[in-house]
Amino acid sequence: MKDISIIIPFHKGLFYLEECLDSILLQELPEDSYEVICLGDSPEEGIVSCVERYETKGVPIRYIQWMEKKGTGYARNKGLDMAEGEYIYFLDCDDYLTDGCLSKLLSCAKEQSSDIIRGDIADTFFKRKSTDIEDINKQCLISSDRKGTDALLSVMFIKEITVLNMLIKKSFIDKIQAAFPDNVLYFCDMPFVMDLFSNTDKVYFASGAVLCKRERNDPIHFPSLTQSMINDQDRMLSDLLSAYKEAYTYTDDNFPKRRNTLNRLLCENIVKICVNGWKVSERQAGAAASAVRYARRSAIRGSSFLERNILAAIARKRFRLSKLFAALIVAGQKKDGLFGSKIQWFRLIDKIIFRRMKRKNNWIVFESFFGRGYNDSPKYIYEYMRDRYGDRYRYIWVLNDPPKAVKKQVKTVKMTSLSHVYYSTRAKYHIYNVRQPGWFRKEEDMVFVETWHGTPLKKLAFDLEDVHLASKDHKSEFYKDTRVWDYLVSANRFSTEVFEHAFDVDKNIIIETGYPRNDILFSRRGVDIAAKVKKGLGIPSDKKVILYAPTWRDNSFFEPGKYKFELELDLDLMKEELGDEWVVLLRLHYHIANNIDISAYKGFVYNASSYSDISRLYLISDVCLTDYSSVFFDYANLRRPVLFFVYDYEEYKDELRGMYLDMETELPGPMLKTSREVVDAVKNIQSYDMRYRDRYNQFCEKYCSFDDGNASKRIAEIVFEGKERSSY
Repeated sequence: MKDISIIIPFHKGLFYLEECLDSILLQELPEDSYEVICLGDSPEEGIVSCVERYETKGVPIRYIQWMEKKGTGYARNKGLDMAEGEYIYFLDCDDYLTDGCLSKLLSCAKEQSSDIIRGDIADTFFKRKSTDIEDINKQCLISSDRKGTDALLSVMFIKEITVLNMLIKKSFIDKIQAAFPDNVLYFCDMPFVMDLFSNTDKVYFASGAVLCKRERNDPIHFPSLTQSMINDQDRMLSDLLSAYKEAYTYTDDNFPKRRNTLNRLLCENIVKICVNGWKVSERQAGAAASAVRYARRSAIRGSSFLERNILAAIARKRFRLSKLFAALIVAGQKKDGLFGSKIQWFRLIDKIIFRRMKRKNNWIVFESFFGRGYNDSPKYIYEYMRDRYGDRYRYIWVLNDPPKAVKKQVKTVKMTSLSHVYYSTRAKYHIYNVRQPGWFRKEEDMVFVETWHGTPLKKLAFDLEDVHLASKDHKSEFYKDTRVWDYLVSANRFSTEVFEHAFDVDKNIIIETGYPRNDILFSRRGVDIAAKVKKGLGIPSDKKVILYAPTWRDNSFFEPGKYKFELELDLDLMKEELGDEWVVLLRLHYHIANNIDISAYKGFVYNASSYSDISRLYLISDVCLTDYSSVFFDYANLRRPVLFFVYDYEEYKDELRGMYLDMETELPGPMLKTSREVVDAVKNIQSYDMRYRDRYNQFCEKYCSFDDGNASKRIAEIVFEGKERSSY
C-alpha cells in the first residue's frame, strides 16, 4: 500500500501544472511510496505528453480526462474513488510545495497516528524559483502542535475553509463517507472540511510543512475560479449558499466557534460579491437575504461600519442601499480616499458634458511617457505632420513641463488635468507611445495610434510568467488598454511577431513602418545636431562619449510609486583609466533618474537622464553601454560599437523577465560582467568592433531593416491619408 495519494484537478494552464509536478518531484519521496492522480476536464494540447514526461522523470502519475466541466469537487471525488494510498493529499494544479512539505506531513502523521495532519499555507504571485522562502516562512501562522477542532477553525481558516495542505487518512474519509458536493463549482471545500472536523477531536500541525498558494497573474487567459467568479456572480452566490447550507448541518450548539466561523465566511463572501457589483438574480438575492438575516449577528465582530450596513441592507432586501454602501467601500479603498482624486471628478464632468459634445475630426492628442517629455516617436510624427500638413490639424500635447518653444506652437495640457480630459474626449486622433491612462474611454469614431517605445528584448505583458511589478494586475490592465488600439507601430518583423502574442492583438492592426524616433539618425543635419547637443550639455568637443543607458529592474521598488536603484558601474575605476579621453553620459530610467549623486565626478560623468530626447544623445555617443534596455536596437542604426554590462544576467534572464533573444549568440557586442571588463573593452574598442562586425551586420539586417528616416511619413500616410499599409 502506498503512503500518499496526491489528487490534482486540472482545467487549464500547463505551465502551472509543471511547476506543481516539479515541486512534487523535489519532495524526494520514494517512487513506490506515493501516487499522483491528475484529473482534467479540458483537452488542452500537450497535457498527455506533459504527464508522460513526468512519468519518465520518476513521478508515478495517472491522468484521467473527461470532456464535461463539472468542477473541482467532482474531480476530487473521482480521485478518491481511485486512490490507493493510506493518506489523501489534495493539491491544486496552480499551487506548489516547499521542499520537504510532504515528508514533514507524513512523518507527523506516522508519529501521532492522527486522522488529519495540517501544514501551513502561504500566498504568493511567483513561481518556485522566484519565491523568497524566508519571506514565506514569516507568513506562517501555525505555531502550536494540537488544538481542539472547534478552536482550530478560527486559526486555520482565516480567509477560507480549504482542504489544501491537509494529509487525511483514507480510512477515515471512507468511514464517515465524506465527499465533496458534485453540483457546485465554488466553495466545494466548505462542507467536506466541516464533515471531517465534526468527526474528529484533534488535528496535528506539521511544523515547516508549507504549501505555496499561487495567485494566477493572468486572469484573462488563465483565470482561477476566484478570478472568474467576478463574471459569474450568480453561480458563485448560488454555490456559496448551497455549500454553506450543507456545511451548517455539521454544526450545533456544542460547537459555537465552528458555527461562527461559517457565518463569518458566509457574510464576508456576500460582502465581496456586493462590492464587485452584485450582479445576481432576484431569486439568489432573496436567498442571500434569508441567509444573512440568520448569520450576520454572530459574524458581525471584526466587520467595518460599511460592511455591517451592507449586511443589514441585504437582510432587509434593500439591495440598492447595500450597493451604495459597497460603492463607498470601493471609493474608500482608492489611493485618494473616500472623496477620490480630481481625475474622478473630471471624469464625472466628462460623462455629463464633454461626451455630449461633437467630436473634432482634425484634433490630434500626442502623449509620450505619460506627459513626462516632448520626445520619442510621437514627437517625430508631430514634427513631420506640422511640416507636411501645417494648420490642417490642431495639435494637442500632453506635457507636464512643456518646453517654451513647443508651448508657443501647440496647445499643451497637463496630465490628468480637466483640459487633458476635455481634449482627449473631443479629439478624434490619439498618438501615444505607452499605455493610455486608466480613465481614458475610447469612442467608436476615435482613432488610436500606439507607437510603443522599443523593440522588445525583455518579455512583455502576456509573455511574462511572473509579474515582478508594483502592480499585480498588470496583465488585466494591459488587456483592457490594448483593446482600444487601432494601429500598433512595429520597427521590424521580429517585433510584429512578438507584439501579436505578447499584447494579444490582431496582427492586422500592426503597421511595419520603422520607428519615427529613429528618423533623426538618418538626417543630413546629424553632424550639426550632434555638435549643438554636445555643446548644450557642456561636454568638451574633444572628448569621446560613452552613453550608459541601463534598464530599470522590475523588482526594484520599495512599494508602488517608490523606486530604488544602485549604480553597479565603478565610476572611480572608469574615471581613473578612461578620464583623459572619455566621458560617461548617464541615461537612467525615469523611475530613478533623480536618485543618483554624481557630484564627485564633475567633468567626467554627465547625467542626461532628464534630457528630453535620447535619439539626439545617440548622435553624440561614440559607444553605447547598456544591459537589457531596447536602446541598442535603435542605436545600431548608427553602426557604432555597443557594449553590454550584464552583471546580473543569470538572475534577470531566468527570474525577472526572460528574453526573446539569445543574448549570448545574437547581441552585436560583448557581454561584460564587471566594471574591469567594461574598461578593457572601451580601451580596445576597435578590436571589439572588428570582432563583432559580422554579427553586427546580421543583427541590423534582422532588426533595423525598416528604419530609413521615413517612418513618420509612412505612419502619417497610413493613418491620415488612408494609404494601404501593405504598400510598404
